[in-house]
Amino acid sequence: MKVYDLIIIGGGPAAMSAAVYAARRKLKTALIAKQLGGQMNEGYVIENYLGPYGTPGPALAKKFIWHLNIFKKELEIKEGEKVQQISGCDSSVKIVETDREEYKTKTVIIATGKSEKKLDIPGAKEFEGKGITYCATCDAPMFSGKIVAVVGAGDSGIDTVHQLLSYTSKIYWLNKYAEIKGENKTLGEEMLNNGKVQYLPNCVPSEIKGEKFVKSLIYTNVQNNQKSEVEVEGIFVEIGSTSKVDFINGCLKTSEWGEIEINHQTGATSVPGIFAAGDVADTKYKQISIAVGQGAIAALSAADYLKTLNKK
Repeated sequence: MKVYDLIIIGGGPAAMSAAVYAARRKLKTALIAKQLGGQMNEGYVIENYLGPYGTPGPALAKKFIWHLNIFKKELEIKEGEKVQQISGCDSSVKIVETDREEYKTKTVIIATGKSEKKLDIPGAKEFEGKGITYCATCDAPMFSGKIVAVVGAGDSGIDTVHQLLSYTSKIYWLNKYAEIKGENKTLGEEMLNNGKVQYLPNCVPSEIKGEKFVKSLIYTNVQNNQKSEVEVEGIFVEIGSTSKVDFINGCLKTSEWGEIEINHQTGATSVPGIFAAGDVADTKYKQISIAVGQGAIAALSAADYLKTLNKK
């Protein structure tokens, strides 16, 4: 069976960046992805990635894929395959099993990203990208002067409210709990004194209404089951996320949040020869620019690791 120098798992910015750097290093590389583009495919407008300012997420994904395909002579791109398991973690040759085939490789880069937990209420699917957003860092400027809602109880919710104070005219902050939670609880409590914030404890979203874009949010008080409706033009959702690491088979160290622990200088994981990059790693900030940089670091680190293998 053919043995690759590197297999990259994932199809988002980190994975594609790693693939470009691996190709330029002339590594025998395969990129395995269920779909190319990652979360960019779900992005509304990207304003914080240098160069293509104001580009819709799917359009930016196409630019990345176009760039990736320049190197397809040096790369094997296996789109449409789903990785099911990595085995041989203790061996110098790892085995990556997909729903179609089995591959052998000397190094692996995991760049599978995270899945944001989505609202499961009427209107949520229809208005995703049309007022519903899962990234304040990405989208806050687009809601300048508007009335918005934030759904989230922990640190991510607190951070989102804090960011939006600089842009929006009013914020309805929904917390399904009675109290603010998280390490930044003090900041959250301080923001309750800001006239822009209307805090709604013990409340959860029930329905989203609108036409082309979001116009209102119906929420329910979980204590008395009373429903209320507020007019909003945007809804920022921060109810958690899930790392896509079900295939690592327990061979890598992960954080309490399920993210892969890495050396932040090299991208190396707890297993020699396996690297991770992007949102799947235990990186504090989850942004396209950071994922691109981490993908490059992981690929260059894999190339250095391969040099040490060849010397043995």
